[in-house]
Amino acid sequence: MYFSPEFLQNTLYIVAAILILFILIVIGYKIKHNIKIWDKSFTLALIVLANTLYSILSGFFDMPYELSSIITGGLSLVAFGYIVVIVWELHKQRKSIKSK
Repeated sequence: MYFSPEFLQNTLYIVAAILILFILIVIGYKIKHNIKIWDKSFTLALIVLANTLYSILSGFFDMPYELSSIITGGLSLVAFGYIVVIVWELHKQRKSIKSK
């Protein structure tokens, strides 16, 4: 299946807008309920947002391929690491709840 570059770039704009909106809604919810704003899931969302915004910028500016690979690959690896940490902590919480 082939996706045109215009379609992919427009989809990236939509994803970035949805992610920014979601982050703002979560921040509002956390402020309203006096929950700590900065946590691992918030850091993960910001890393994904930075990766998305970098991808959008690379559509406007001619970035060297090696630099783009390092930045997007590095951010993707960090995001994957945060996903693993979040899933591991959820697993530990579930395990401690079951043992009570």
